[in-house]
Amino acid sequence: MGIQPKSGSPALIGYRETTGKHARFLVPYIICLGAFLSNLSAGMFNIALVDIAADFGTGIGPTQWVITVYLLVITVCLPVMGKLGDSLGKRKIHNAGYFIFMLGAFCCAWAPSFGLLVVFRMVQGLGASMYQATNMALIVSVFPNHQRGKALGLISTFVAGGSMAGPSLGGLLIEWFSWRLNFWLLATVAAVAWLLAQRLIPRDGQSGHAGLDLTGAALFAAAVTGLVTALSIGSRWGWTSPATLLLLLLFCAGMTAFALWCRSPRWGDAEERAGKSGDRTPFIKPELLRDPGSNTGIMITIASYMSAFAVQLLLPVFLRTQLGVSPAGTGLIMMGYPLALILSAPLSGSRSDKNGPLPWMAGGMTVMAASLAALGFLSPSFPPAAIVVLIVLMGAAMGMISSPNNSLVMSRTPPSHMGLISSLLALSRNLGMMFGTAAAGALLSNQALSKAAGQAGLSGYRTVFTLCSLLVIMFLLLLLFFFRQARRKRTADSSSIGL
Repeated sequence: MGIQPKSGSPALIGYRETTGKHARFLVPYIICLGAFLSNLSAGMFNIALVDIAADFGTGIGPTQWVITVYLLVITVCLPVMGKLGDSLGKRKIHNAGYFIFMLGAFCCAWAPSFGLLVVFRMVQGLGASMYQATNMALIVSVFPNHQRGKALGLISTFVAGGSMAGPSLGGLLIEWFSWRLNFWLLATVAAVAWLLAQRLIPRDGQSGHAGLDLTGAALFAAAVTGLVTALSIGSRWGWTSPATLLLLLLFCAGMTAFALWCRSPRWGDAEERAGKSGDRTPFIKPELLRDPGSNTGIMITIASYMSAFAVQLLLPVFLRTQLGVSPAGTGLIMMGYPLALILSAPLSGSRSDKNGPLPWMAGGMTVMAASLAALGFLSPSFPPAAIVVLIVLMGAAMGMISSPNNSLVMSRTPPSHMGLISSLLALSRNLGMMFGTAAAGALLSNQALSKAAGQAGLSGYRTVFTLCSLLVIMFLLLLLFFFRQARRKRTADSSSIGL
């Protein structure tokens, strides 16, 4: 049985009268198509850097900005787009994102210079941030609680599918045609997605908060820009270089100023007026970040994606340099992760709708921690078959964690702030991947990863995987503590009602 929008939702006003049952069945897939597009785009151009550099006469280093600036714009803009989704309507922001992504892709395909290509990639990133920030909120607002986990699981499936298809499809198009055809393909898919989204995704209501706290948004964006850029250049320029330290200082100063701004007494009267006249409220209301369940879910997202991304970056290097596996063989081995994720994410999301998120999240984090601990014993004598099993277990564990975790966080979010929290989940996912990249990059920069490095090189792998395992265990214990406290609170509340 497919996923169907909830019949009683206000989002479906005037919707069932204009679309049939089969069209409604397509809605979750149209929403999730953005997750596929974003990861397809990122994967395609990892393999196209050499060709882009050759066409424009630039070095590989500067050409990496084609990827870096795209991810940077997405990460910085996510919270702003989530907030705008709450204010102006999630469907409006989501669908506009498809259109802007399409426009950016068309312009990239025609870009006559490298500078314009980077600018148009920024336009693409802006569009991607719009639909990434609102896709989970749209899923939650359109589908009933008993199908929420299954629908959210589709997002993880599409993310894995895009990650898996990007490098292979991009390589084929470059081999037979040109790197520019990658952009034409992205633009075509985005155009189809925009047309379908305009036709089939139901309209949603607005929260009533028409104003945007521009000062708060600017402070938050400045802080995130400092952190993300520092993570991007730290492994290349050095973590103690003046540029990296200055960016980290920008992050600390920006977050401090942002926290003081959002907690300012001036918002007390503004929030009272907001309920009457749609006046502004802080960019992020402090009480939204006081919920222990949401905080735990966001931290689990960062820890799990950091661990998974470190594995995906380091294991191919280990397979090539320590075990002598061919490039094709390494690619086939690493495909076990997205394949397992594609299968486990919707299944875990569906089962968590019936059994609750705790069993699946705890089980997935246990499997992930155990797999990382086993990878902490890597050596040249480690059986390749065991590595395959561990990679598959990592993918399955991520699927068991991500869908129930997203469902947990979104279920604890007020409807008027779902766009913002959806964007913060996407932001935490991106930050986790960047932390994983930074950890792997630090290892690859500081260790001589050749057979001559011997135990010195291997100790780096073991340290990263062991630390990631301990991090996952720490947040597993935090998750169990949160559910234990929530159970105690429910029991106390029931007892007080009985009295």
